[in-house]
Amino acid sequence: MPFGIEALEAAVDAALAAEDGQKSVQCLSTVVEALRTQANLAESFLLSGASEQNGPSRDYLRVTSAFERLVTKGSSPWFAQLADLLRGAAAEVMPILPRRPFAQSDFSEQSDANVRHEEADMDVQDPADPDKESSSGTGSTEEPKEDAAEMLDVDDMAEMDVDDEPSMPSVTWLSALLSAILPLLTNALPRDQNEVCIIPHPHKMERQEAAEDTMHVHLGTSRWRPVFNTKKICDNCGTRITDRFYYHCSENCDIDFCQDCHTRSGELLDAFMAEVDEVNDEHLSRRLFWVIDITERIGWYVLHLNVADRRRLAHELAFSWPTVLFERLAQAAVDVVNARVVHVQDVKDIQSDERFWHAVGWLQFLYSTNELPCKTRRLEEQSSRGPKVDYERFVLDGINKCEPLSEFQRWRKHPSATVPKVLDVRSFKITNDFCSFLTHSNLVPVNFRRVCLLCDVWEQMQGRIVPLHLEVPREPQRLVHAVMERFCESLKDADLRQPLRVCFQDEEAGGPGVTKEFFQVALRSFLDACHNNERLFVYDEQSRTYWLNERSVGSEDFFRSYGILLGQAVLNHIHVPNIFPRALYDRLLEELESPCAKKLRLEDIGAVCPHIAKSLRQILEYTGQDIAEKFGDLAWPRGSPQLPEDLQISQANKADFVQAYVDWFFHGKIEAQLKPLSEGFKTILGGSSLLRTIVDAVQLEKIVCGRADNVDVDAIRSSAELEGWTEEDRLEYLPWLWEVLASVSPAEKAQFLIFVTASDRVPLKGWQSLGLIVQKNGVGDERLPSAYTCFSQLLLPRFSTKEKLRNGLLLAIANSEGFGLP
Repeated sequence: MPFGIEALEAAVDAALAAEDGQKSVQCLSTVVEALRTQANLAESFLLSGASEQNGPSRDYLRVTSAFERLVTKGSSPWFAQLADLLRGAAAEVMPILPRRPFAQSDFSEQSDANVRHEEADMDVQDPADPDKESSSGTGSTEEPKEDAAEMLDVDDMAEMDVDDEPSMPSVTWLSALLSAILPLLTNALPRDQNEVCIIPHPHKMERQEAAEDTMHVHLGTSRWRPVFNTKKICDNCGTRITDRFYYHCSENCDIDFCQDCHTRSGELLDAFMAEVDEVNDEHLSRRLFWVIDITERIGWYVLHLNVADRRRLAHELAFSWPTVLFERLAQAAVDVVNARVVHVQDVKDIQSDERFWHAVGWLQFLYSTNELPCKTRRLEEQSSRGPKVDYERFVLDGINKCEPLSEFQRWRKHPSATVPKVLDVRSFKITNDFCSFLTHSNLVPVNFRRVCLLCDVWEQMQGRIVPLHLEVPREPQRLVHAVMERFCESLKDADLRQPLRVCFQDEEAGGPGVTKEFFQVALRSFLDACHNNERLFVYDEQSRTYWLNERSVGSEDFFRSYGILLGQAVLNHIHVPNIFPRALYDRLLEELESPCAKKLRLEDIGAVCPHIAKSLRQILEYTGQDIAEKFGDLAWPRGSPQLPEDLQISQANKADFVQAYVDWFFHGKIEAQLKPLSEGFKTILGGSSLLRTIVDAVQLEKIVCGRADNVDVDAIRSSAELEGWTEEDRLEYLPWLWEVLASVSPAEKAQFLIFVTASDRVPLKGWQSLGLIVQKNGVGDERLPSAYTCFSQLLLPRFSTKEKLRNGLLLAIANSEGFGLP
């Protein structure tokens, strides 16, 4: 039967206050009933008087908080029993998938057996009913058949039309279930020393001893030591195993650990068991594999929904889920895939583990969901909003344990492979193209992508690497001309593609440190450089980005040299400051004729020049018939067949006029500057087939710039202006604001900046120059903060407690995401 949010909270209170575990479980019997069927879940945990038909109906934060109280260590003496109860209910409502075709890594077999074992241990009556509702996507809780194709054959599924009607019960049952089991999914797997999730290999690791005839002597700086040529690579640290002793799978899986990693993995698992208060190895194994199994089932189910249901679920997660919960859900999916990567990578036929690739598909679904807010904007904003959480949250650092050259060679067998648009694909199937880590380049760590890209570039050279020597002065203007003269002299492209060896004039120092310093000085010097009294680049204070100056004519050599510098930065493993709007990277990809280059639109101008975007937006929103007299001809050259010079703007063609202006803004207006810059960039990296086929603007930006700068709350506070506050407010109340901002997640910090300033980029002179204005806006817990992004002004009410301030601020940010305009 359906279950309201108030009833849920009351049941949780009763379960935690129960005298023993059995009574606690009985208090939750109706909650478990709701969790075990899709129809009940679709109508459960709703707010009083709400339904699926009348708008936002669930407070997902309250749902997750209620279940989190149940399963948090120390909440009651029987919290572990209650957690197992919820695991069993979730396993029952989700489809059971076929076993893997190979036994070496058959986590599903363990998990399915364990779920049944857990349910047998529960002192709760099984509510299974022969007449219980079922649908074609849900599967059953019966033992899987031996023939996987007989049970769940994806190829036999009916073609799904993009206009399919939403199913009944509403697909938001899954959203309700996810919010309920989220506490069991997050931080549920142990992590290694790099904070990447791991799982123990399912088989015993046996100690091996290298043969004596493989030993060599390595002369170190202080003493010699024996080195053994085991011809093995450690599957944890990725280095060659040279110790006498190492560990190999007892079932002969292609898994090897060096002695240090084997010891450290054991220590990490012991520490994790102590942290989660688990003393039984078998029960811990069941818990870990439940997380993996349920994630793979969720992925399978979502990817095989019809398109209408997929879109509805994505919209629910993007606009009804609070950012903090969505971030946890994405992290849970990342954790599972990270933990499984190394086990899959060591199987020769990686496509055979379809369950793993459905988990990857689920992560791609969340990635696409995360982009939905990018298609919305607030009324006063001229550019589109950013993603719900930073793209970095989806990066699979576990891939760093893989061998880049091997992955590049695997991808090269399917160079045209692209990730399907999981929100729109009519029929999802696991293919050879899908089963390559580099196909999922949006999830691959930037350093791994860089190395694979460089493997591609080095391969194009087909010769010995001879560094390109560059000697430059330190004075910025002279440095610019020295770089330009060196790059634009009669050097072949192959010479320019060589890594740089830099030294400053009259200085003896050299090496990687000097090269890094050179790029910092050179890139800065070009941004400040002038030619014929015109700067090469212009800076926009509002968007905090640089753009090409169309008035800088006759400066082709300057821009070509800058393009070479950008490419050389990648070649030399140097990250460039994130100072350009993403539109520049789309234009670079367009010049490379990449299919990943997107068509630039009005919102992209908003990220370059907000005041122009505002004017164009006014044209689109104007409804009067005197539009031609009101706005004129927009004062820009045109002459295409669709928009001849003498054609006047009208209500019928205004959208075409604006889009044509956007096309001119990003092409004809800056062609004299962008073309040489692009040619310089292509000289260095244009030969990479990987760059030209699967890298989009977001990924290229990460390859060039690295990860985004963390928001420095203390630096923002140091320069913030306070308006309308009393001395008492300044001393007692406003410190709460800074404490709240410092305590939220990186994604929420970035969302706060977008909420207040419409950009999450670090200002040119650092976070201390953000210029945030915090103005008092009344008193009362019923009010919500608001903002004027054009003034970087936060209108903050005075709340009665810090917790209400925190909740109000996060709710305001969430609401600003939900009420965007397409």
